Amino acid sequence: MHQNIPFAVGLVMFGSFCYALAAKVQRSAVRVQVRENTANKRMNVRQIIYLLLDPKWWLGVGLMTVSLVCQVLGLYMAPVSVVQPVGLMAFPWSIVLTAKALGPNPKRVIAPTIGTVAAIAAFVLLVSAHSTTTIDLRPTRIIVAAGVVYALVGLMALLGSHGPHGWRPLFWGSGGAMLYGLEAAVVKVILEYAADHRWWQQPIIWGIIAVLLAGSGVAGLMIQQGYATGAAHVVVACTTVTAPVISVTFGIVVLGEGRLLTPGPSFGLIALALAAIAGVALTAWVSRAALDAQVQSKQR
Repeated sequence: MHQNIPFAVGLVMFGSFCYALAAKVQRSAVRVQVRENTANKRMNVRQIIYLLLDPKWWLGVGLMTVSLVCQVLGLYMAPVSVVQPVGLMAFPWSIVLTAKALGPNPKRVIAPTIGTVAAIAAFVLLVSAHSTTTIDLRPTRIIVAAGVVYALVGLMALLGSHGPHGWRPLFWGSGGAMLYGLEAAVVKVILEYAADHRWWQQPIIWGIIAVLLAGSGVAGLMIQQGYATGAAHVVVACTTVTAPVISVTFGIVVLGEGRLLTPGPSFGLIALALAAIAGVALTAWVSRAALDAQVQSKQR
């Protein structure tokens, strides 16, 4: 398969901006349906139907489709453990797009955001230098790993519906992101398999594609519930952290993309991943505090 890591990273970078913009647009449409949602409840069927009739929401779908196409093309040209971490850039983009809502002086948000971007960049460079372009396709390991992720998604849906109110958008966003992360890895598996096989003649491939489409629908619904119960950038924070964690773990552990990693680089990757996650968490917390301060000042 043709490899072009720099171009793949550029594509996914553009896709991450489209994802952040889609989140802003769709969250705006969702909040129209849940204006009085003080209890952070999930949307009901009537609200979801009205949402599907909103042109603004479909504009967000279009932007997410562009992001998805960029991601698939990136996966075609680079290992999943290289491509997926770039998706974390959606969170800094989201902060930029919501800067006006953070008030006239959002300086506290800038430092952790820059630190997050730096950690992401270093992670991508390090994993690019030590990842292999060939993957190890073992159906049993893939099925077991997918089953574990589906179980975690079910747990996130339960917590998103009945967990602590303040944490519900985090649970919904994380659950949807787990599905996105798994599906990115499975798409990589299909692309690799299709390179050497007549995939269109394999019923199991069509079954996997059907599962992918259904999973995308479920993931999208969970993300919308996240928008209904919290701020867009908080949901984006969850998705941009969780999806790469699932994908990179799947790529390195299940698909064997990390066969060239030695203990030193492995430790570095873990440290950088933790730094990126901490940066996202800190930025989300600081920006949440800024938004709350804005609301309180308007109520005075």
